[in-house]
Amino acid sequence: MIPEEFRKGPHLSSSSIESYMECSLSYRFSRIDKLKPEFKSDNMEFGICVHQTLADFHMERMMGTILQLDRLQEKFADHWTERAFDNTEIKYSDENSFDSLMELGKSLLSVYHDNFHEENTTVLAIEEPFIFTIDNLPIPIVGVMDLIEQDEKDNIIITDFKTPAKSYTEKEVNKNPQLLLYQMATRFSGYADRNIILKLDCLIKTKTPKFKRYYTARDRRDEIKAERKIQEVWKGITKGVFIPNDTSWKCNECFYKTACNDWYREEAA
Repeated sequence: MIPEEFRKGPHLSSSSIESYMECSLSYRFSRIDKLKPEFKSDNMEFGICVHQTLADFHMERMMGTILQLDRLQEKFADHWTERAFDNTEIKYSDENSFDSLMELGKSLLSVYHDNFHEENTTVLAIEEPFIFTIDNLPIPIVGVMDLIEQDEKDNIIITDFKTPAKSYTEKEVNKNPQLLLYQMATRFSGYADRNIILKLDCLIKTKTPKFKRYYTARDRRDEIKAERKIQEVWKGITKGVFIPNDTSWKCNECFYKTACNDWYREEAA
């Protein structure tokens, strides 16, 4: 979670930028009107618990201990039970339930544990918050990086954990906007003179769970493009440009379906 002091005042984050670009009306309902979501996504809640468990794993690693698989699975069970047991706000898809996701989480972590190797890296930070600014943007960009490591050649390695339903394509990895923001934040945090390696560690929720690691690299041109895009997002927000994107695949599972329908009726009236 982003520390409370980072949230004070206007700011942008990777998720808010993506939310505005995906459906700016949904962004308004969430970030400006601060409407309560109609439900919680089972996949989102599940992903948060996996992230918490991996943070536990690497925290132990930072202290010189590699958790055994059964202990790692216990930690997930604790997080998932605390977050989801008897939680009526969570909307489960037809193929999911509290119990099925409990077993899926344990299976994914088993695959992760089997594929984990030290690789001569040192953990520098876990769940590391950041804040930085870019030119012509009057507000900061904030966020949290899942894992920061340093290898024996002094490269800085930024890892983002994902729990997708399927493998990513090379294009999806190379266009991932979150990793690009992490690189920009790392440069602003005093590592501008270091080589920054970006990677996604994906625990993939296929019928037979699997683990995939993707590496990518970005250059200054990518950062300039991102800065321009972020500036335009903020311009749209400040000018009150909020347009529903009812062609998005996310529309059917939107947290603000009722509010969106009300908005259409008000506009029609």
